Amino acid sequence: MGIWPRSTSQQSPSEPPAKRISTPAGHRLSAVLGSDPHKRNSVVRKTTPAVTVIEPRDSSEGQSQNSSGYSYSVWSDGEKFAVFRNNRQITKPGGWKKILIIIAIAIAAIIALAVGLAVGLKKKGSDDSSNSQTLASSQASSTAGPNNRPADPLPSPASLSPDFPVGSYSMVTFLDTIQTNCTSNPLTWTCHPDTIYNTDPVKSVATFNWVISSPSKGKYRISSDGDNPFSISFKNADLELLDAGNEKERYRFQLSQAKKVTPAQSILKDDDAKVECDFASTSLQASLYTKMERSYPNTQKGEPDGDPKSPVWPFAVRIEQVVYGGENVPSCRKVPSGEPIAQAFTAQDTSGPCSCLYRNWRTPSPYS
Repeated sequence: MGIWPRSTSQQSPSEPPAKRISTPAGHRLSAVLGSDPHKRNSVVRKTTPAVTVIEPRDSSEGQSQNSSGYSYSVWSDGEKFAVFRNNRQITKPGGWKKILIIIAIAIAAIIALAVGLAVGLKKKGSDDSSNSQTLASSQASSTAGPNNRPADPLPSPASLSPDFPVGSYSMVTFLDTIQTNCTSNPLTWTCHPDTIYNTDPVKSVATFNWVISSPSKGKYRISSDGDNPFSISFKNADLELLDAGNEKERYRFQLSQAKKVTPAQSILKDDDAKVECDFASTSLQASLYTKMERSYPNTQKGEPDGDPKSPVWPFAVRIEQVVYGGENVPSCRKVPSGEPIAQAFTAQDTSGPCSCLYRNWRTPSPYS
């Protein structure tokens, strides 16, 4: 008589043969059944409508049944799953559920990390692109000329008139520096608009309207266009081309003429009469560059356009008025009577200049 009860139904030839239990629990069961038949009743007896199986049970062991009455435990297949079988955290009730929860949390963390990394890389790429564009813009402006490019684009050589430099031009500049060393009374020398760029870039703008003509091929002359109340009026000054073909190429002229100045306030003691002063032999000199770029005015920075009367000279310009001290520098009179001012001016050193410097680019520059 065998240890295991036989099924009430016949076993199908295709069913697997009964499998012997080789686990420690199985050995204990065999010992119990063999030593004391009365203890057999203490073994858990499980039944189904078709089969009754006597089987030792651990608290976490699963059960598999079929119509043949064959019972199989996952722990009985050698030692393949021994590591799980011997783990109390897994074998106790709810162990597998906790493992699945931990696995799900780990998977969710990995997905969240991957999504965060992807978003971070995308944002970094966008920032790098923005920084690259910002850097490129900065580099472009820093190499545009002595300073930033003006708001209006500079013409290329191909866009210049075939008759260039012939034409009417407005030289839009700013007042760069003022010197008053030629006179004992600084109020007698003025430079329009009396405010330098470093004090106020907006109020320092000064525009000169000049006309360039060509009396013969390759020869050019320049004249002031109409009345320039704050500057020196002149006609047909010869233009000389210097440094032809290189980056310092420019047309230059120089002339000597008296400059009339109206002091902003009276220079007379106990007399508010209006005064005019003449500075004889004032030198007006200018360089009109043909390749060097200008940087003023830049309306994008809030600088004024200078209210040009004609097309703006497309390149750099440097204009200077200079006179040196000496006897009768300056000579002043009352207006409108023309009465000479009896007050004598102390003659200044002939090496001390009075000057007004205008230009349309900012330092630093090799052309300063």
